[in-house]
Amino acid sequence: MSTGSGGRTNGSGLDIGVFVPQGWKLEYTGWTGPDAWERSVALACLAEELGYHHLWVYDHVETVPRRRPTHVFEAFTMLAALSQRTSNVRLGQLVTCASYRNAGLLAKEAACVDVYSGGRLILGLGAGWFHEEYHAYGYDYLSDGQRLAVLDETLQVVRRLWSQETVTFAGTHLAFDGAYCDPKPVQTPPPILVGGGGEQVTLRIAARQADLTNWQVGLDAFVRKSGLLERYCDEIGRPFADITRTHGPDCRIFDTDAEARAWCASDDGGDLWGHGDPEEYLAENLVGTVEQVTEKAQAFVDAGCRGLILWLRDYPEDETLRRFMAEVVPRLDVPG
Repeated sequence: MSTGSGGRTNGSGLDIGVFVPQGWKLEYTGWTGPDAWERSVALACLAEELGYHHLWVYDHVETVPRRRPTHVFEAFTMLAALSQRTSNVRLGQLVTCASYRNAGLLAKEAACVDVYSGGRLILGLGAGWFHEEYHAYGYDYLSDGQRLAVLDETLQVVRRLWSQETVTFAGTHLAFDGAYCDPKPVQTPPPILVGGGGEQVTLRIAARQADLTNWQVGLDAFVRKSGLLERYCDEIGRPFADITRTHGPDCRIFDTDAEARAWCASDDGGDLWGHGDPEEYLAENLVGTVEQVTEKAQAFVDAGCRGLILWLRDYPEDETLRRFMAEVVPRLDVPG
């Protein structure tokens, strides 16, 4: 992936990224909006200082795992603001929902963030899934196949808007008639991450159009999806090595295994994001002692993962943010 200085993806080494808290997972419950924003800026600046390669935000406007009336900072305005408070770290979304914005507006917003940041944008795109949010905001929740078709067309249109003077496009879902998109991005073009691991359609879209992928899955699923992505690349004659595979687990570091397990059983750790079984959660996420987290991260590296995008479960505290870079990363054996 990229270097900390904003370089392009290159398929070697291991880049480490973290989300900047924005309230989506209820981490700012009870905070005022200004105080929450001040903390997010402080954590983003600290992550850059510690050597993280990229910062990420979610493209959501309501909270999970429960809908609550609390802060959720919007993705692109947040990245625009962070572009002015950071210098070198790359900025991405995991991932923007293709059907939340007109594709032309999305291309414009992304290009502007790339200009504001001096060429540090990674555009993450996905088909969307949060049907409660769609309903609350009045978005049409299309069928799975239709949402994937919108994603595919959006990827085509965005690349054209970034590179062509005017764009005319007549798709099944999207239509443009001589559209301009200026300013153009600083990067030519910014890398695009396709999120989602659907094995029949999404991975084929990624094989054609992604610079990076992200799958928030266990190791066995990561290996299986990697094999399928390689096969789909072979079918279209694209080098599999052109696509950087990333993993997006939860992460929290504890001093002992007993502390990690007690946390999983507590109210604080009880929201295991779809994992009913704490053992499954611990197996599939970088949660545990330094030794356990290192072992699990190394297994993904050995399987070809070249980017980690971490959601830190002790946010808005900074203990894991500091310890992962200081204690885990130096122990990883990553091919150069």
